[in-house]
Amino acid sequence: MKDLWFFLKLFKMHSAWLAGGIMLSLLTALASIALLTLSGWFISASAIAGLVAVDGTTLAFNFMLPAAQIRALAITRTVGRYGERVVTHEATFRVLAGIRGWFFQQLIPLVPGRLSALRSGDLLSRMTADINALDALYLRLLAPAVVAAIGVSAVTVFLARYAPVISLTTGFMLIIASVWVPWVFNRLGRVGAEEIVVLAANFRIRQLDMMQGLADLIANQAYGRFSDKLGQFSDLMINTQRRNNRLSALSSAFGLLLSQFALFIALVLAAIAFKDGLLSGPDAAVVVFCVIAAFELVMPLPQAMQMLGKTQKAARRIRQVAEMPPTITKPNQPLALPKRYDLQLNDVSFRYQDRQGRVLENINLTIPQGSKIAIIGPSGSGKTSLLHLLMRYYDPEQGCVLLAGQNIRQFDADELMTCFGVLSQRSQLFAASIKENLLIAKPKASATELNAAVKAAGLETFIGDLPEGLETWVGESGVKVSGGEARRIALARLYLKNAPILILDEPTEGLDSDTERDVFDALADFAKDKTVVMVTHREAGLGLVDVVYGMERGNLSRSRAPRGNESNTVAS
Repeated sequence: MKDLWFFLKLFKMHSAWLAGGIMLSLLTALASIALLTLSGWFISASAIAGLVAVDGTTLAFNFMLPAAQIRALAITRTVGRYGERVVTHEATFRVLAGIRGWFFQQLIPLVPGRLSALRSGDLLSRMTADINALDALYLRLLAPAVVAAIGVSAVTVFLARYAPVISLTTGFMLIIASVWVPWVFNRLGRVGAEEIVVLAANFRIRQLDMMQGLADLIANQAYGRFSDKLGQFSDLMINTQRRNNRLSALSSAFGLLLSQFALFIALVLAAIAFKDGLLSGPDAAVVVFCVIAAFELVMPLPQAMQMLGKTQKAARRIRQVAEMPPTITKPNQPLALPKRYDLQLNDVSFRYQDRQGRVLENINLTIPQGSKIAIIGPSGSGKTSLLHLLMRYYDPEQGCVLLAGQNIRQFDADELMTCFGVLSQRSQLFAASIKENLLIAKPKASATELNAAVKAAGLETFIGDLPEGLETWVGESGVKVSGGEARRIALARLYLKNAPILILDEPTEGLDSDTERDVFDALADFAKDKTVVMVTHREAGLGLVDVVYGMERGNLSRSRAPRGNESNTVAS
């Protein structure tokens, strides 16, 4: 239960809405019970009105008052039901929105170190389906439990005024229906409820994998096999859900059986009390109809408790990610960013937690402000890991990374990123317009700054030919533009940010030679007064730099290469 208690604490900011929903639910439930109870009394009293009693008096009652009360209760129940749905769902949506915002805030420090170990489909499932499952915590567990507790107490006290024995037996049956039955079905359904969460998450992962790799599956005639496996997985989910549904049906049937048994006992006891003169006919009807209505309070609880395991599992999955320790820690008193941007790595070694061997070994590297270096080497040699250390995506296992002589651990990570402009082999384009993708780098950029960045990146002709210009939609992941155009948009974003240190990670990977040459020509003009750190496994673009380093199995070696002489590279 500690996982659920953790999220209940996050509900506090919306406590007014939550309390309002519970109060309206309670009002509606009590109005419904009172309506049925009063209606039973009214019908019985009306049936015997006008009869002559044994002592010769005529039986009579005030017809208008209970009729008005019945109408008032009917209106109260209708309005209360509507208000309950509006308020409880508003409260739930507000709570889920708050949890999503909180969860996303917890994810930010995990980028990229921790999240890189998670599958995107699984993370998406946690952010959507698992958080959605938490709506049961309030709608199906907390609110009904509070309403049932108060309602059962009120019914028991009310019945005690008429027939204490019936009050005790009905209260006992209600406790069984609201406590023992939910506990039993929680135990029976816990495994299945937890399984359905994991199965649904894995099903979404497989779906996402199929959609992302659809072209490759078709090209390799593998779509049918993957589709069959997905179908088998779907069948497994359906069978698990079918078992859960059987338990739900059984819990409902058991609750109904208890209500009918309680009604039978109440009828017998009311008949005995009437025979002994302890209850009048209308009062006996009050008791019986109140017992009938009271079980509406507890009927939802067994099914809700059966699916408690699903809510707990979803909460646990969310916490597993949210409580992952970040790869870097924030300084207690961060230093202000320096005026110079000299970079230095001193005896830096690094390994990823999920790997045994080091990916960087005793790296020593000095990068004065304004210098331009390239690091070449085969894939997996540690080049990108070195860039990640420079930008403090990770902290080194040993040694230190310095900015202007200060350990970068002493700077705020968000402020530190303002020093770096990044152009990688796969710069992300978002499902938005070209303009919106550019404004990521500088949200308040003026039209003049946007036009300058577009021109510098060589996009002027391309955008000029588009009917909507900068407002052109690029599609999901930039699917509506070519690879070269996408890279130029990323390059324009780099210009717009105008950071003093440029990090180029395989910046022309996948581009044709003409586009590659244009990108490097544009970079050469832009990077004249900036620090450039480029990693690549190709020799193209080395004319942009002054020094070339070679990386091999985490070890760095150096050779000077005059600018423009791309043949003088290092091989480790």
